Amino acid sequence: MKLRDKVAIVTGAASGIGRAIALRFAKEGANIIVADINLEPANKVADEIRALNVRAMAIKTDVKSTEDANRMVKATLDEFGKIDILVNNAGGSARGRGTPFHECPDELFDFVIDNNLKGAFKCSRAVLPYMMQRRAGKILSTASVDGVRGRGLPGAVEYSAVKAGIIGFTKALAQVVGPYGIRVNCFSPGPIATAGAVAGSPEFFIKVKERNFFGRLGEPDDVANVATFLASDDADWVTGQNIIVDGGDSLGWIR
Repeated sequence: MKLRDKVAIVTGAASGIGRAIALRFAKEGANIIVADINLEPANKVADEIRALNVRAMAIKTDVKSTEDANRMVKATLDEFGKIDILVNNAGGSARGRGTPFHECPDELFDFVIDNNLKGAFKCSRAVLPYMMQRRAGKILSTASVDGVRGRGLPGAVEYSAVKAGIIGFTKALAQVVGPYGIRVNCFSPGPIATAGAVAGSPEFFIKVKERNFFGRLGEPDDVANVATFLASDDADWVTGQNIIVDGGDSLGWIR
């Protein structure tokens, strides 16, 4: 088991990519804090994890809130006594509310910034004093292939900008905390077939499946596999990196 007895906080872990990461970490022996703004589904994921014979705790966490981020860290330390891994996964686009960029209201842009970049900032800031004192830790964040190449769809301009910010945040933070033995990395999924994403853009995902290299959609487990590597000791010589997980989407469709 790659993560035996590690303690990992995964934000946005009640569904989608976050749930897949939490479950995969648990299968590798980690104890999991399922942090999510929606407590009921977070509790269900925690139950799934306990069935794997590791410990789990669900914590209602709004990553936009400094108070919630600090409370999440304190509750984790009180329950588990340590924190080895933080996964900044909570976030997402303004799905269903996207507009042409010239019509994007300030509050929509602020929503995307707060839920993604500020969330990663606040949760990382909350956990770092402990990791720095311990001189060990892994911080991972979910970026996006949109932050690498941009995507010119309604609602995607602000999302692309914010996810590019996650990549820059990762590279800069890795340099700041490297002397403390802390590794900081991110991963950039391409289109991933979560229930919410497919329901929000069914025609787009049909095109993805028809025209990408492998003739299938990316699955949350595809991302969880990469996150598990980055969280493990196998990645101890990897920091400040962005790993693209998109089945070649960023290379262009060929079929």
